[in-house]
Amino acid sequence: MGDLIQNKDWSATPLGPPDTWPQSLRTTLSIILKSRFPQFLWWGPQLICFYNDAYRPSLGIDGKHPGILGEPAETAWSEIWHIIKPLIHRVMSEGASTWSEDQLIPIFRNGKMEDAYWTFSYSPVNDESGKPAGVLVTCNETTSKVCDRLRLEKSEEKLKLVIEASELGTWELNIKTGAVQYSDRYLQILGYPDRVELTHQQIVRHLHPEDLPVREAAFRKSFETGVLHYESRVIWNDQSIHWIEGRGKVFFDEQGKPDWMAGTLRDITEEKRYRQEQKTFTEQLELLVQERTHLLQESNEKLEKSILDLQKMNAELQSFAYVSSHDLQEPLRKIQAFAGRIKEKEEQNLSELGRDYLQRMQDAARRMQTLIEDLLMYSRTNTTERIFKKVKVATLLEEVKNDFRETLQEKQGVMEIGEMGELELIPFQFRQLLHNLIGNAVKFSKPEVPPFISVTGRFVTGSDAHIAGLSSRKNYFHFCISDNGIGFSPQYKERIFEVFQRLHGRSEYPGTGIGLAIVKKIVDNHNGIIEASGEEGVGAQFDIYIPVR
Repeated sequence: MGDLIQNKDWSATPLGPPDTWPQSLRTTLSIILKSRFPQFLWWGPQLICFYNDAYRPSLGIDGKHPGILGEPAETAWSEIWHIIKPLIHRVMSEGASTWSEDQLIPIFRNGKMEDAYWTFSYSPVNDESGKPAGVLVTCNETTSKVCDRLRLEKSEEKLKLVIEASELGTWELNIKTGAVQYSDRYLQILGYPDRVELTHQQIVRHLHPEDLPVREAAFRKSFETGVLHYESRVIWNDQSIHWIEGRGKVFFDEQGKPDWMAGTLRDITEEKRYRQEQKTFTEQLELLVQERTHLLQESNEKLEKSILDLQKMNAELQSFAYVSSHDLQEPLRKIQAFAGRIKEKEEQNLSELGRDYLQRMQDAARRMQTLIEDLLMYSRTNTTERIFKKVKVATLLEEVKNDFRETLQEKQGVMEIGEMGELELIPFQFRQLLHNLIGNAVKFSKPEVPPFISVTGRFVTGSDAHIAGLSSRKNYFHFCISDNGIGFSPQYKERIFEVFQRLHGRSEYPGTGIGLAIVKKIVDNHNGIIEASGEEGVGAQFDIYIPVR
């Protein structure tokens, strides 16, 4: 700093060249530049700034150093001028020194404004006339110390809140003198609603006589281990008995002897009562278990028999599926094949009645094959393993929409798909569900009216859906599939999910009446609920609620 002052061009400042400076300024500068304590000097009417090397670190990096050297105080310290101006004015006008400890005075340094704390003194520096001509600042930054203290105070406040929230009583005991200190909560645990002063002996008298040896043994052990822990009963002044838990830590003197203790006291009366009730309950439960063991053994034998029966039924069901997929379909395929050859090669030799019989035979064969396939699908819906996977529902819908692309184009139909999320589903089953519902919407469209199919979805809670059977504590994904087709009478909204249930003639709308039964079974496999609503000539709507896994 001495070099900076010597090399600076002072002729452009209010002080002028250094050889014109008063001796009082020269002497003061000589003192502060040699001092290893942080010092700052404001000199003259404009309060020109000087400082030493010890003060320079307080200015930080990318801050005021060295720009404020030789600058007026109001310019150099504009951001805190409203704070320091009254202090400087008092020193300059009254010649009185000031002292501040851990004062918050922000400073621009390190490229930004920073909160900083300082302990400092402002002292007048007189000129040759004996009047104050400058202000000498001797300072020390205490930011780190103050921040540590604030953190400690905050930690102590948090600890106090935790102790109060946990309803712990705190205590300290001088082992050598017997002097004891305790909190208000400590007294409340001993049965004193108001603050009273008790000696250590008076506190010990509250212990149940039968538990005194327990406490004494715990104290003797703590003098060896440094840790205190015991449970005992205490007798309140109204003679009621309560349980307490004492915990503490022993602190030793330089000779390794116990000096003082600190710890907590907790009321565990309710816990003890609960433990006793649990013990009684456990004993009763053990008796009940013994009584039920024999019944359980009998139930296990019945269960084993039921499992065998179930395995037999499952084998029969698998046999049925095999027959449906192979033995029944094989002769049916031959009937269809030979009927096709007769129609292709012999139709011209048949009478009108013969051709009609042949057509009826082919139609019946097709219906039979459809029935077998639907029954097989219904069977698989019941027996296949239910493996849930995360599925993008929109992808499934696009696949199903693509299945009906040609039919929709022929009927000039439109299918709109709303926003869909990802769900844990049984993929192939849910695709079959969507295929059946959208297929019905296409099939049961009104003649000469282009079908319009809407599929929307949203997440709902069971309580918000107001649907019987939904759990109010679960979340669901609500699918809504609606159309503008022929609809159905509301009286059939439950029956349409039954197997072989048909509401329309086979000649008008082909089908087996199993499609919606399969839909219902798939929804059941997902632990969901499906509801149907409709109006004849207006359309149908299916609302499906699938639990979010």
